[in-house]
Amino acid sequence: MDGVLPLDGRATLEISTEVAGLYRDCYAHPPWSETPEQLAAYPEKLAASTGREGFAAWIMRDGGRLAGVCYGWPTPADLSGSRIYTTLIRAAGAERAAALTRNSFELAELFVHPAHRRRGLGETLLARAVAGWESAWLITHPGAPAARLYRRLGWRQDVALPADFYPQLPMSVYILDRSEPPATAEKRQAQLDPR
Repeated sequence: MDGVLPLDGRATLEISTEVAGLYRDCYAHPPWSETPEQLAAYPEKLAASTGREGFAAWIMRDGGRLAGVCYGWPTPADLSGSRIYTTLIRAAGAERAAALTRNSFELAELFVHPAHRRRGLGETLLARAVAGWESAWLITHPGAPAARLYRRLGWRQDVALPADFYPQLPMSVYILDRSEPPATAEKRQAQLDPR
């Protein structure tokens, strides 16, 4: 396995065909089972993402083949004009959404080829993405395999998103807040998941 390679937006666009192929390998199957239309729309979403201010990506290869990708950007102060931010505001309220995302790294995507899962690639990529950030957030399905990784690494499920956000699966916002004492984070998580 090769080491982690950081990329800017331009360099990510240069390998966008590879990234889109890996995305398809990861999201065409359960639990995601994205439709052909959703999969076909991904290259355009990736291209738009690379233009975001502060965009940064990290990849890992195995023998030259793309094995994992992670990317995101600092969340802007202005949360208007984005379907994701609008949905987050609708679910959490404007004040709470601003508090969750203020000065945070927005982890837009993290995916690892199925043949390379459970080997630490996701954890390695995630660690690089949030290094130096006191807080970060992402959206995922609480039953997705990666959600277990996030919880194990101290992320907490915070806001459930409306069902129309991603019709195939329920989605939630996960937060990494290194400024919050562990006991407070555990109490908040217990309120969401009272097992």
